[in-house]
Amino acid sequence: MALTPGDVTQFLRDYGSYNILLDDVQFTEDEVNAAMRFTVSRYNLLSPTTTYDESSFPNEWLFLIGVCSHLMHSEAFLQLRNQAEYQDGDVQNPGIDNKFPIYKQLSDSLAGDWTSNAQKLKQQMNMEGCYDSLSSGYRYLRTGMRNIV
Repeated sequence: MALTPGDVTQFLRDYGSYNILLDDVQFTEDEVNAAMRFTVSRYNLLSPTTTYDESSFPNEWLFLIGVCSHLMHSEAFLQLRNQAEYQDGDVQNPGIDNKFPIYKQLSDSLAGDWTSNAQKLKQQMNMEGCYDSLSSGYRYLRTGMRNIV
Protein backbone atom coordinates (compact mmCIF):
# COMPACT_ATOMS: atom_id res chain seq x y z
CA MET A 1 0.00 0.00 0.00
CA ALA A 2 1.46 3.34 -1.04
CA LEU A 3 1.39 6.47 1.11
CA THR A 4 -1.14 9.06 -0.03
CA PRO A 5 -1.41 12.82 0.64
CA GLY A 6 -4.54 12.00 2.63
CA ASP A 7 -2.50 9.75 4.94
CA VAL A 8 -0.10 12.63 5.60
CA THR A 9 -2.96 15.06 6.23
CA GLN A 10 -4.58 12.61 8.63
CA PHE A 11 -1.32 11.98 10.51
CA LEU A 12 -0.67 15.72 10.88
CA ARG A 13 -4.34 16.33 11.78
CA ASP A 14 -4.22 19.12 9.20
CA TYR A 15 -7.89 19.91 8.72
CA GLY A 16 -9.32 23.39 8.21
CA SER A 17 -11.80 22.91 11.04
CA TYR A 18 -8.94 22.00 13.46
CA ASN A 19 -6.72 24.94 12.48
CA ILE A 20 -8.43 27.68 14.47
CA LEU A 21 -6.03 30.50 13.56
CA LEU A 22 -5.73 29.60 9.88
CA ASP A 23 -9.28 28.36 9.26
CA ASP A 24 -7.76 26.33 6.42
CA VAL A 25 -5.33 23.46 5.94
CA GLN A 26 -1.70 24.28 6.62
CA PHE A 27 -0.30 22.14 3.79
CA THR A 28 -1.97 21.88 0.41
CA GLU A 29 -2.09 18.65 -1.56
CA ASP A 30 0.53 20.06 -3.96
CA GLU A 31 2.86 20.79 -1.05
CA VAL A 32 2.40 17.28 0.34
CA ASN A 33 3.03 15.77 -3.11
CA ALA A 34 6.23 17.81 -3.44
CA ALA A 35 7.34 16.69 0.03
CA MET A 36 6.71 13.09 -1.00
CA ARG A 37 8.79 13.53 -4.15
CA PHE A 38 11.68 15.15 -2.27
CA THR A 39 11.60 12.53 0.49
CA VAL A 40 11.96 9.75 -2.08
CA SER A 41 14.76 11.67 -3.76
CA ARG A 42 16.53 12.09 -0.42
CA TYR A 43 16.17 8.37 0.32
CA ASN A 44 17.50 7.41 -3.12
CA LEU A 45 20.56 9.58 -2.49
CA LEU A 46 21.58 7.56 0.59
CA SER A 47 24.20 4.93 -0.07
CA PRO A 48 23.71 2.50 -1.70
CA THR A 49 21.80 4.65 -4.17
CA THR A 50 18.42 3.40 -5.33
CA THR A 51 15.73 4.36 -7.82
CA TYR A 52 12.47 4.16 -5.88
CA ASP A 53 9.50 6.37 -6.65
CA GLU A 54 6.48 7.36 -4.58
CA SER A 55 4.56 4.18 -5.40
CA SER A 56 7.44 1.76 -4.71
CA PHE A 57 8.96 3.26 -1.55
CA PRO A 58 9.97 0.31 0.65
CA ASN A 59 8.41 1.37 3.98
CA GLU A 60 5.25 3.37 4.55
CA TRP A 61 6.10 4.57 8.08
CA LEU A 62 9.56 5.75 7.05
CA PHE A 63 8.01 7.55 4.08
CA LEU A 64 5.44 9.27 6.32
CA ILE A 65 8.05 10.47 8.82
CA GLY A 66 10.26 11.76 5.98
CA VAL A 67 7.41 13.68 4.38
CA CYS A 68 6.41 15.24 7.71
CA SER A 69 10.02 16.21 8.40
CA HIS A 70 10.20 17.94 5.02
CA LEU A 71 6.93 19.79 5.62
CA MET A 72 8.01 20.97 9.09
CA HIS A 73 11.36 22.13 7.70
CA SER A 74 9.55 24.05 4.98
CA GLU A 75 7.20 25.62 7.52
CA ALA A 76 10.19 26.65 9.66
CA PHE A 77 11.51 28.67 6.70
CA LEU A 78 8.14 30.40 6.35
CA GLN A 79 7.93 31.14 10.07
CA LEU A 80 11.42 32.64 10.08
CA ARG A 81 10.70 34.75 7.01
CA ASN A 82 7.46 36.17 8.42
CA GLN A 83 8.56 36.57 12.02
CA ALA A 84 7.87 40.08 13.28
CA GLU A 85 7.46 41.23 16.83
CA TYR A 86 6.08 44.57 17.79
CA GLN A 87 4.64 46.22 20.84
CA ASP A 88 1.80 48.71 20.96
CA GLY A 89 1.94 50.49 24.28
CA ASP A 90 1.78 47.89 27.03
CA VAL A 91 0.36 45.20 24.74
CA GLN A 92 2.72 42.89 22.91
CA ASN A 93 1.34 41.06 19.91
CA PRO A 94 2.26 37.38 20.17
CA GLY A 95 2.12 36.94 16.39
CA ILE A 96 1.10 33.83 14.52
CA ASP A 97 4.39 33.48 12.63
CA ASN A 98 6.79 33.41 15.57
CA LYS A 99 7.13 29.65 15.85
CA PHE A 100 10.41 29.08 14.00
CA PRO A 101 12.17 27.34 16.93
CA ILE A 102 9.26 24.97 17.47
CA TYR A 103 8.99 23.96 13.81
CA LYS A 104 12.77 23.64 13.51
CA GLN A 105 12.95 21.43 16.59
CA LEU A 106 10.12 19.23 15.31
CA SER A 107 11.74 19.02 11.88
CA ASP A 108 15.11 18.08 13.40
CA SER A 109 13.54 15.43 15.60
CA LEU A 110 11.66 13.85 12.69
CA ALA A 111 14.70 14.13 10.41
CA GLY A 112 16.94 12.42 12.96
CA ASP A 113 14.48 9.56 13.32
CA TRP A 114 14.06 9.34 9.56
CA THR A 115 17.79 9.38 8.77
CA SER A 116 18.63 6.76 11.36
CA ASN A 117 15.89 4.40 10.23
CA ALA A 118 16.50 5.04 6.52
CA GLN A 119 20.16 4.09 6.92
CA LYS A 120 19.23 0.98 8.89
CA LEU A 121 16.69 -0.05 6.26
CA LYS A 122 19.18 0.49 3.44
CA GLN A 123 21.81 -1.57 5.30
CA GLN A 124 19.33 -4.36 6.01
CA MET A 125 18.14 -4.50 2.41
CA ASN A 126 21.73 -4.42 1.17
CA MET A 127 22.73 -7.30 3.46
CA GLU A 128 19.68 -9.33 2.51
CA GLY A 129 20.49 -8.82 -1.15
CA CYS A 130 24.06 -9.92 -0.59
CA TYR A 131 23.51 -12.90 1.68
CA ASP A 132 20.59 -14.25 -0.29
CA SER A 133 22.97 -16.35 -2.35
CA LEU A 134 25.81 -16.93 0.13
CA SER A 135 25.85 -19.59 2.80
CA SER A 136 28.02 -20.56 5.70
CA GLY A 137 29.61 -23.89 6.52
CA TYR A 138 28.14 -23.57 10.00
CA ARG A 139 24.72 -24.52 8.73
CA TYR A 140 25.89 -28.14 8.45
CA LEU A 141 26.87 -28.38 12.11
CA ARG A 142 24.50 -30.16 14.44
CA THR A 143 24.25 -29.52 18.13
CA GLY A 144 26.37 -32.01 20.06
CA MET A 145 28.33 -33.26 17.03
CA ARG A 146 31.90 -32.08 17.52
CA ASN A 147 35.20 -33.67 16.62
CA ILE A 148 37.33 -33.75 19.70
CA VAL A 149 41.06 -34.27 19.09
